[in-house]
Amino acid sequence: MTTDLVTYYGQTPTIDQLVDKYGVYLEKLDRETKLMLRMALATYIFTLEKDSSTKHTVAEALEDALSNLGLLVSYPLYKNLFEDVCSVLNGLTILEAETLLEALQHQIRWGNAQKLAS
Repeated sequence: MTTDLVTYYGQTPTIDQLVDKYGVYLEKLDRETKLMLRMALATYIFTLEKDSSTKHTVAEALEDALSNLGLLVSYPLYKNLFEDVCSVLNGLTILEAETLLEALQHQIRWGNAQKLAS
C-alpha cells in the first residue's frame, strides 16, 4: 500500500489504480477536472443511495450532472480524460466514492487544486 495516500486513509485497489495514473495527490488532474469529478462522484453516490440496485456508472453520473447544469456542451473538451478516469472508477463503491470526495475537497480547498487569490 502506498504511504503517500491520495485519500490519507481508505486506500483501496481501485483508488490505487487512480493514484498510479494521476499521481499520489492526483496532481496530473487540474482544478476544473477535480471539480467535475467531485460533481460526478456526488451524483453517483446520490443515485446509488436512491436505488442501490441501479447499475449507474461514474461516467453516467457525470453526464447527468453536466446535463442538469446545461454544461454537457463543454463535456467533449474533457471526454477522453473523463472516459479514462471513469474507466478506472468502474464499479466504485459508495465508501470509495466518499473517500475520493474527501480527498478532492481537501485538494480543491487547501491542496494542489486550490484557487489562488487574484
